[in-house]
Amino acid sequence: MDSFIEKTIRLFETIHPLDRVPRAGYLLRGVADPESVAAHSHFMALLALLYCEAYPEQFDRGRTLAMALVHDLPEARLMDIPMPCADAYLDTAKQTAEQAILDEMMEGLPGDLSRLHAEFTEAVTSEARLLRGLDKAQMMLKIICYEREHRGYLEEFWGNPKNFNDFGIAPVSDLFDAICERAGRTRPR
Repeated sequence: MDSFIEKTIRLFETIHPLDRVPRAGYLLRGVADPESVAAHSHFMALLALLYCEAYPEQFDRGRTLAMALVHDLPEARLMDIPMPCADAYLDTAKQTAEQAILDEMMEGLPGDLSRLHAEFTEAVTSEARLLRGLDKAQMMLKIICYEREHRGYLEEFWGNPKNFNDFGIAPVSDLFDAICERAGRTRPR
């Protein structure tokens, strides 16, 4: 069998669990049956597409979408480690592990998708900063939905300024303001 085809099949076997890996932060706060990592990645890609279409002069659509699609692939092996635990106990170890896992997953496949993951983590390019901000915005959009459904204990999300980090991208800042207005909340700064 062709090496590319074999490596592609192996990649999909590896990432297969992502539709069953729950977003742990929601589980820890009592949300039964929260979105999966795969669902989160889908919503991220859609948000990225919308923002690239709305601001084509600011962001490279292909690069942004590719980055959105790979940003959480390592969680197929590492699982979803919620931000408070990762920040408090793992420092950069989580990022290092995720990059090593993605490097291994992408080994021998065309393109440099592994580099896009590193770019996302480093948040140096406008595309990476857009996605890092949209990653937080997608989470807060989900919080609105879960609260409307009376699922979980999610109040702490609204008080954490890190959950509203726009990474210096004005359209993402506007989205956060609109999310807070929709929820009747004040955006923490």
